[in-house]
Amino acid sequence: MPTLQPQDLDTLARACLDRVGVPAVDAALVADHLVEAGLMGHDTHSVLRLPQYVNMAREGVVELGAELQVLQQSDYSAQLSGGWNYGPVTATRAVELALEKVRDGAISVVGVRDCNHVARLGRFAELATREDCICLMVANGHGGDCSVAPFGGRTRRLPTNPICCGIPTGGDWPVILDMTTSMISGGDMRLLRNKGEDAPEGMLIDGNGNPTTKVEEYYGPPPGAILPLGYPGSGHKGYGLSVMVDILAGSVSGVGMTEEEPERTGNALFIAMLKVEAFQPLAEFYSEVQGFIEYVKSCPPTAGFDEVYLPGERAHRRMLARRREGLYVDEGAWGEIAALAGELSVELPEPVGE
Repeated sequence: MPTLQPQDLDTLARACLDRVGVPAVDAALVADHLVEAGLMGHDTHSVLRLPQYVNMAREGVVELGAELQVLQQSDYSAQLSGGWNYGPVTATRAVELALEKVRDGAISVVGVRDCNHVARLGRFAELATREDCICLMVANGHGGDCSVAPFGGRTRRLPTNPICCGIPTGGDWPVILDMTTSMISGGDMRLLRNKGEDAPEGMLIDGNGNPTTKVEEYYGPPPGAILPLGYPGSGHKGYGLSVMVDILAGSVSGVGMTEEEPERTGNALFIAMLKVEAFQPLAEFYSEVQGFIEYVKSCPPTAGFDEVYLPGERAHRRMLARRREGLYVDEGAWGEIAALAGELSVELPEPVGE
């Protein structure tokens, strides 16, 4: 896999987005989001997505420069429309609004509709932790984007319906849980397809409902499905979480839940903010959280593990390492990016290693 400097990939992404008319401030935000995801080890949401995002602009999926619209609001809540701008742009502005509303209170909740693919939810939860807030954020597919079979079913009925929670720690990194409610994410499927690799066993079924590891049997035709998190023994738990996510995101955003024939797909968001200081003095909270982290990490590691990690800790370490060593891009994604850059007359950076 080629290795690139993060700043070179950021420059490349901005230039490609600029060529298709994305406003500079939005292009910078989207590029930073993609590169940051790769730095943190979330390659499924990194520059792998650049051709997709450029094509979304060229195909009119994105309303370039669309502003966040407030559909209705109270002092501590709001229902918002992203106007079909890029998901990372809409989600950033929605989180900023939720933070504004919580500053003079304890809790705020916003719902977001008309929002394209948001990518890594953890980025937005981390924005809240920097303001000493706890953030709970979930997303459905804006009525569509079905890819997951319900527990006990054999055809697609749900999106991967991610859930994310970010908690400030007062340390170098926040505790961030960012997970799909399915056995594997849609981004992972893209990555496996790029690499020509099979999925792990127990993740997928084919179009007839039979277990498969073949990625192309998931895409079809006929399309297969991803299985709910915890399948088979506790797949009802992942399925239950997915249902809750779908209802929360669909109801609070006003766009509704997953349906058979949606008008279009994207992400609908539920975002809740809790200001820590409204419940406990910050110094006490951070002291307790750090003590808890130390207690959990003091657990002797079992065979095959070097230490116990908290959610978000390994991503922080990867980011530090990849800032030094460079960012790896799989060959399939790099080939697509190189072709895109050539088409847009954007200079391609030289890899710093293989």
